[in-house]
Amino acid sequence: MAIVAAIDDSERAVAVLEQANELADRYDVSLHIVHVADPAVDFREEFTDVSENALRASRVADEIMERAQDTAADIASESAEYVDGLEEYEAVGLVGDAAEVIRNYASEQDAEYIVVSGRKRRPLGQALFGSVTQALLLNADCPVVAVPQDDL
Repeated sequence: MAIVAAIDDSERAVAVLEQANELADRYDVSLHIVHVADPAVDFREEFTDVSENALRASRVADEIMERAQDTAADIASESAEYVDGLEEYEAVGLVGDAAEVIRNYASEQDAEYIVVSGRKRRPLGQALFGSVTQALLLNADCPVVAVPQDDL
């Protein structure tokens, strides 16, 4: 079992990690810090450096995915450095649709909780861009702890 802390690379990550660390200590389970990369957005330069024909080759695609996962795991590790007392954790880099990938990962790990932080958006922004937090709250197989924006 684990606590899954789903973070982005903003300052909101610290509050999420503090809450997740507290839960991991309370339940005596491991803490998994997860950052999800979207290669089409986060690694756009990787795609433009490769010709269209080469991009179709699975070897190149696998290499790009591996780099994206490594970079995402680095972001997770770097975020943990800003939290006092956070010593034991697993930094996990994933790639894909954030809500779906986090939900699947949490299910695979038999997570006790998923800890996230939402962004304050206007209703139109939520409708156009969706919300990872909202999708997790509605679809996760375990409880989701949403750290309030005011705490950040």
